[in-house]
Amino acid sequence: MKVLVVDDEPSVRRLLQRYLGDHGYEVAIADNGADGWVAARDGEPDLILSDVAMPGMDGYELVRTVRRNAATAAIPVILLSAHRGSDDMVEGYRSGADDYVAKPVDVEVLRLKIDALLRRAQPETGTATPTVGRLICVTSAKGGAGTTTVAANLAVLLGRRSGDTVCAVDLDVAHGDLQVLLDLRPRAGLAEVARDLAAREQGGHHEPVQWDDYLVRHEGGPWLLAAPPTPLEASALNEAGVSQVIAGLRASHNHLVADVPPSYGELALTVYEAAERLVIVVSPEITALRRTRELLGVLEGLNVGEERVLLVLNNLFERTVLDRPRVEGFLRRPVNISIPYGGRAFLEAVNTGRPVVSSQKGKPVDALVELAGLI
Repeated sequence: MKVLVVDDEPSVRRLLQRYLGDHGYEVAIADNGADGWVAARDGEPDLILSDVAMPGMDGYELVRTVRRNAATAAIPVILLSAHRGSDDMVEGYRSGADDYVAKPVDVEVLRLKIDALLRRAQPETGTATPTVGRLICVTSAKGGAGTTTVAANLAVLLGRRSGDTVCAVDLDVAHGDLQVLLDLRPRAGLAEVARDLAAREQGGHHEPVQWDDYLVRHEGGPWLLAAPPTPLEASALNEAGVSQVIAGLRASHNHLVADVPPSYGELALTVYEAAERLVIVVSPEITALRRTRELLGVLEGLNVGEERVLLVLNNLFERTVLDRPRVEGFLRRPVNISIPYGGRAFLEAVNTGRPVVSSQKGKPVDALVELAGLI
């Protein structure tokens, strides 16, 4: 496979050329956007790695040029940039890039991304693909929207379906609270299974994972893989290890409900791309709406189709000027589910560890049931 590296920094070009060459790739080099476009047009690379900030034609314009030309439009492109802000990522995805990696580059993570994009770009062989469980990502663009509450109730509702096995996984690795909302006391969780899987792989062991050693079951039906109990254990996790855990859980459950905090980090973007359904929870406040519109732009750049996105308006306030029509107008897309203000019901559910769908009745519960029906 041939990778074209476009970067005006000699040290970056040397690093990537040496590392990718050592891992079996043919590497072509260009030191500016204009020469990069010529190399892409004439050299037929399988993938392009391009810096963003370059004199003359920058990385964004290079991607747009690649996408406008029929001969190069299908080439996967990863942008590299020292800018980590969400605005820069949004611009990168809108230009047509397939992925965006912040500098300094973690070359191992970058190689995994390259491998994944190249696999997707290969033509179908007709070989049957093993059935995997549906990944449902519950997230928001700004904290405080009630994402974990929605994830917990959704997992319980899906767990009631006859014959379905459901696992909720808490991907808020630093501050996860799913176990609190479900009143569960796990003995192990995400940190332990990721560590054990890595050790098994290094040791060449390939026997099936005994998930019962890591999961705890809620009385309502779903299993839970809890977030790490301490920040120290959370810091030991990486995107590759967590992705391996998610793949294993999908192979053994019909539904995987992932509670994902607001983020444009490697793990969150990987889950966004892989999920069959993205449940985006938004509260009726202007800062949350601005961030949600930004997130929808990122998803568009990731080629996540609108049919995969479910927009949930969580009415956290008894009164607000930002009603459903105004929210839809601001976001320029319809709200799929509007959860009415629930008074003290949700607070009591959190404090008692009993999700509202297990302990309450009323319009908020009806809205959550309707949401589960869309999954």
